Amino acid sequence: MTQLLDKFRELPDYRKCKQLKFNVGEIMFMSLLATLSGANGYTDMEIWIKSKKRELRKFFGHAFIAPADNTIRNVFLNIDTNALDKIFEDWAHSVASKSTSTIKIVASDGKTMRGSNNKIKNEKARHIVSLFLAEEKLTLAQTQVDDKSNEIPALLKLLESLELNNCVITVDALHTQKNSTEDTQKAA
Repeated sequence: MTQLLDKFRELPDYRKCKQLKFNVGEIMFMSLLATLSGANGYTDMEIWIKSKKRELRKFFGHAFIAPADNTIRNVFLNIDTNALDKIFEDWAHSVASKSTSTIKIVASDGKTMRGSNNKIKNEKARHIVSLFLAEEKLTLAQTQVDDKSNEIPALLKLLESLELNNCVITVDALHTQKNSTEDTQKAA
């Protein structure tokens, strides 16, 4: 977990203020822990952080003030999502590289994100494709599928961006088309 915290601390800070009480990466890390512990919103995250303040202080190695739910919300609204994705992928790759298995099983799957549609703006729900390391039970990477496309090009783009060696990649029946299979082998 300290390795993940160190990765989160690399997040660029979007704030301009000179007197900052909170590290953006630490807020994201505490929010992740709160979510894994059952927090369903910013207020729940604030309550969880306050309840675990003593343990978090020991873990961080310094005293801190628990951020308010508005602060947590502002971090989520303003965080550089591309930097966050990159940091998470780097961490997932470092975990995967420590695996003792000689052949890794990488499962690919596409899912529509429930509740991500916006009826007011007439936006469809987001659809993502993920690569999942089966043995480590870890999402290696994910990407959003373009609205006017399908999973095939998104998966190929995702595979090309990663350095996967000694892997068996499982795919849905959608990807068993002749051209798709050949492209997947080239990408991996």
